[in-house]
Amino acid sequence: MNKHGGYRGGRKDVLDFSININPLGMPEGLRKRLEAALDDLGRYPEITGETARNKIAEDIGAAPENVILGNGAIELIYLFARGVHPERALIPVPTFNEYRRALSMNGCGEVCELTLSPEDDFALDPERLIRLAEECHPEAVYLCNPTNPIGRLYSKAFIKELMDRMDPEIIWFIDESFIEFSGIETCLEYVNHSDRRLFLLRSLTKFFGVPGLRIGYGVGSAGLIRAMEAYKEPWTINTLALEAAMCIYDDKAYMKRTRDYIQTERQRVFDALSGLPGLQVYPSGADFHLYKVEGRSAQTLQKELLEQHINIRTCEDFAGLETQFFRAAIKRHEDNDQLIAALNNILRG
Repeated sequence: MNKHGGYRGGRKDVLDFSININPLGMPEGLRKRLEAALDDLGRYPEITGETARNKIAEDIGAAPENVILGNGAIELIYLFARGVHPERALIPVPTFNEYRRALSMNGCGEVCELTLSPEDDFALDPERLIRLAEECHPEAVYLCNPTNPIGRLYSKAFIKELMDRMDPEIIWFIDESFIEFSGIETCLEYVNHSDRRLFLLRSLTKFFGVPGLRIGYGVGSAGLIRAMEAYKEPWTINTLALEAAMCIYDDKAYMKRTRDYIQTERQRVFDALSGLPGLQVYPSGADFHLYKVEGRSAQTLQKELLEQHINIRTCEDFAGLETQFFRAAIKRHEDNDQLIAALNNILRG
């Protein structure tokens, strides 16, 4: 299982940079709507969340039969592995570990990994990906955009080119859980409702600051969605999560404010730490940065930072990353200042 902070009961005196959640908190309109829905907890939610699914479909301009809701994006990662059941898959790494875990738990015989190089800022070379696909003949290709834990962005034109140049029978799993933070265009328009070639995964809890609600959705062809729904247990999404889905995209001002803040603050943190001796900061289009520390392990640095009441996410459990890598989220301005000061104190010694 993936390790991270952000759990209820964690130390309240620690600034937790290990979780990538909107630092501005949930929209006020969402908070009021959740409070108003508390009386509904005495009744069962819809068994499949049909009303909320229809609202999400309307919000994104998709047909309801092309949308599936999940108990967080994580449920849909596992439903995809069950419903598609690929015998072979291809995954550029480092990336989110749960793709491989879901595949392994559901009988995938071979996972081919394309290891991206930190010397190239983890750039994805299309030619290398295409050659590996020709060798291992995957039935599914996984791509995270922006990538986690790196934050690298791929344009929809880049992804379309990959799809066009590779076997048309491949099913593409594109994880856009952090794309709202980036401001780049989604691949939604490339979902071809007449075949099974593309599945888009979206999280609603990271960008809107409500990870405890556990709500996400996916978009794909009607046939692919039906294949996933065949393995979905009833009532996996609770009343409050469904209520949130009914209004989650309504506050456009909140969404713009968040994107503007993250982009400005992300650049400020990058500029402040890029020149620090013994630390490399990788460019990011998400609400976090990946770092590489020299002269010590990330676990050692984590212990030193915890002495200053700051937690980071060490990345030794990500395929393709060594023990010197760690990830830290973009938080509120004053919190980011504390991280900047702490890293300066430790690394400048």
